[in-house]
Amino acid sequence: MTRDETVTVKGSPVRSLQKFIESDLTAAQRDIVFSGLPPEYVTRFKSSILPTETIPVHMLNRFTEEAAKARGEPLESFARRAGRAAAEEAVKGIYRFFALVLTPAALLSKGSQMWSSLYNRGQLKIDGQTSNSARISLLDFPSELAGCSRTTGWIEQMAHLTGVKDVKITQSKCFAKGNSHCEWELNWK
Repeated sequence: MTRDETVTVKGSPVRSLQKFIESDLTAAQRDIVFSGLPPEYVTRFKSSILPTETIPVHMLNRFTEEAAKARGEPLESFARRAGRAAAEEAVKGIYRFFALVLTPAALLSKGSQMWSSLYNRGQLKIDGQTSNSARISLLDFPSELAGCSRTTGWIEQMAHLTGVKDVKITQSKCFAKGNSHCEWELNWK
């Protein structure tokens, strides 16, 4: 699959992944990660990324893939942990208000706005919403497995942060696995 360089993400998710990799991998493992990246991205990922800076999404996914490989962990579980850590990091910053005062349903209603503030492409839609469940779809976004798994972890952790119990998330459709879009089923008590 040809990777689209025009699909970008702002610096906040990149910074979260940098921080996660810094804390989760040893120095030797991080050296392995950087040896697997193009030189211009080694320089960028070793530097401080500004929140307004943009990075091609496929390079963020490649950074995730190389880190999972260096750690010896399956990509999906590593990326999902990274997504949960990114949600924790976001709550320390700009989304703190949302996670602390909103119910999952109210937080989900802000999902599309959150997505478009970070990514230059894709539409996050919430439908099938009840008092303890929702279906989340990501349309018009060329996802890769690393990105889907990070998003799964992020959604899961954001729901946990609202204080609900027994959060369960299942990705029922995945663009990276041949579906037309990504879709998640989210349930909580």
